[in-house]
Amino acid sequence: MVPNLRAENDLPREGLVRLLVDGVQQANQAVHQHNMELHADMGTTMTAAFIVADTAYVTNVGDSRTYLYRQGEQLRKVTNDHSVVASLVEAGIIQPDDIYTHPKRNQIYRSLGEKTAIEIDAFEEQVYDGDLLLLCSDGLWDMVRDPQIEHMIKQPQKDVQGIADALVQAALREGGDDNVSVIVVGIREAQGESRGRGFQVLAKPDTVQLPQLT
Repeated sequence: MVPNLRAENDLPREGLVRLLVDGVQQANQAVHQHNMELHADMGTTMTAAFIVADTAYVTNVGDSRTYLYRQGEQLRKVTNDHSVVASLVEAGIIQPDDIYTHPKRNQIYRSLGEKTAIEIDAFEEQVYDGDLLLLCSDGLWDMVRDPQIEHMIKQPQKDVQGIADALVQAALREGGDDNVSVIVVGIREAQGESRGRGFQVLAKPDTVQLPQLT
């Protein structure tokens, strides 16, 4: 995504959505290509958020989730799970709380790496100063229920990393049956000259090489 962002300083809304979706699609192709080379059957879930001005563009594949928390409101799930149990809940066959104990709770019908191209859900959320975005794998929400996640987010923390660390530790205390991935993003209103269209990478895997940012 970075080269495209550097080349296009004023992408329209549709272009921003497409940029994020294309990035996820390329991630899918990378996993799929690896499967073909190794004759393997690897797959993974994914959720991603791309924030520009007062809009968060969110994507997901599988049952990794993005939540939005706003002060004075309840924690809200932005994404939809691509899982068997989510389909059963939507059809009214089981209750929402049944997803945690159902024998098919770990079965998903959409994941990265299965096919050369996949369907990717995309969402748009207007965000405000003080909002929190929580991106996580099912290793968190399957161990720590949404009300407990909300309760922990509301507690005074030093920073968003402190919230993320506390959520990971809570999932581990509850059993840690799966990998626990958590990112918490705090929305802060830009002030003065920082309102420009510049961007920076806060963190990246050591194996990824990015062009120099200006």
